[in-house]
Amino acid sequence: MPVPVVFMQLSSCWGCHQSLLNAHFELLPFLSEFEIVNWPTIFNIKDETLIEKEARSIKVGFIEGVIRTEIDTLKVKLMRQKCDIIIAFGACASYGGIAGLANLFEIDELVERKFKEVESIIETDLEEPKLNLPKFENFIYNVKDLIHIDLFIPGCPPKTENITALLLYLITRLSDGSKNRNRAKTVCDNCNLYFDGCLLDQGRLCFGPITASGCELMCPNNSNTCFGCFECTLNPNKKVSKLHKLIIDIDDLNDELMKVIQHFLISYLRLSNLTNFYFRKDLLQRLVYEPESFTQIEKETKNGFLQMLNVKPSGIPIIDEIIGAILFLLKNSSRFKFSTKTVCSHCNRIIVDKVPTRLKRDYEGLPTQDKCFLEQGYLCFGLVTHAGCGTICPNKANAPCLGCYGPPVGIKDPGPKFISSLGSLCVDLDPEEITKSIKDPVGLFNRFTLADSILKHKYSDKIDELQ
Repeated sequence: MPVPVVFMQLSSCWGCHQSLLNAHFELLPFLSEFEIVNWPTIFNIKDETLIEKEARSIKVGFIEGVIRTEIDTLKVKLMRQKCDIIIAFGACASYGGIAGLANLFEIDELVERKFKEVESIIETDLEEPKLNLPKFENFIYNVKDLIHIDLFIPGCPPKTENITALLLYLITRLSDGSKNRNRAKTVCDNCNLYFDGCLLDQGRLCFGPITASGCELMCPNNSNTCFGCFECTLNPNKKVSKLHKLIIDIDDLNDELMKVIQHFLISYLRLSNLTNFYFRKDLLQRLVYEPESFTQIEKETKNGFLQMLNVKPSGIPIIDEIIGAILFLLKNSSRFKFSTKTVCSHCNRIIVDKVPTRLKRDYEGLPTQDKCFLEQGYLCFGLVTHAGCGTICPNKANAPCLGCYGPPVGIKDPGPKFISSLGSLCVDLDPEEITKSIKDPVGLFNRFTLADSILKHKYSDKIDELQ
């Protein structure tokens, strides 16, 4: 059955949708899987179709652009009311984008500049147009500050391949799974080792007791662990108590156990195992990006005290306890690794020490195509930018990374982080010369992320905060 999908465009340049359309014929397989309820950039620019829908009746909603006007605010709230999963689509929806640099000024200053002072205007007595122009919000606000966002796909614009990978993942995650799956039974019910040679009886992890039946491979029949590919059963097998106890008895995760439980979580919960977007419902990603969002609890069971994170992905208590206990082990293990790389890690340029002899503006000289931009004196933000773009600018355009994919895990605000890194690299340079070469610090260091940064926007006594 097709998945209901809606696209919403706020104040934006339309570039993210253009990147989506650049998939051309590759979109055809996806279109047959989606029921597109509304897509203002392609058809039906009115919102009545969306307003008439029941709450949460639309499975996926894509939001492109920033909240600049009061109409944008209403659209964002409408999307959250009608959609089950909301996707922030592009740098603007994820971090505020280039448009967020308007936050360096108050709205009165921007209106005065836009409609009265800009050099292309000849008449000097013009007024702000009112007809068919919605009222502006005081500042560019992050969509995630107004509503809960489930998934972020960054980029200005996001790379076409990243978008199609996301669409494929959504189809896979939202599908009903294999037709052979029987959630009333478990893998254990058809296992040849159930009575003689059971892996759980040997003290080895096997997730057959909590996995729906129907799998034809039956890994345990070959003495291999069941990793839960057929997902959650509704009736856990009685051997679930042995699995439960094995999890409780784990004091520390060695490398082998780490591989087993991460493989299980990815298969059982249909996790993406991709890092070019962030899905909050992906518990592994959330554990890395927002570990503080989990609540830790302790429960006394017949197998002993169980430390776990409070999660309910299945809605079945014993299964949720096992998953919560596994996540607790991961959260507290130094061996837990989640690959989140920067643009630098994918760059083909030769790096010696990244130390510049002097800083240059982009128009000064012509950078070579083989040496690190920083070593040549050009400010490149690859070291504080999440990988996923394919390093297009440094590798293919001979241009420094500008940071449109936002910060990687562990960096809350890329601007201050880059300033700190730059300070450590430029210890031999004259501070006054550095200051002279950086004409627009905020526009340079938080080009795409000002609205999501520590600064956020200009502050004055006239601010009327968005409620």
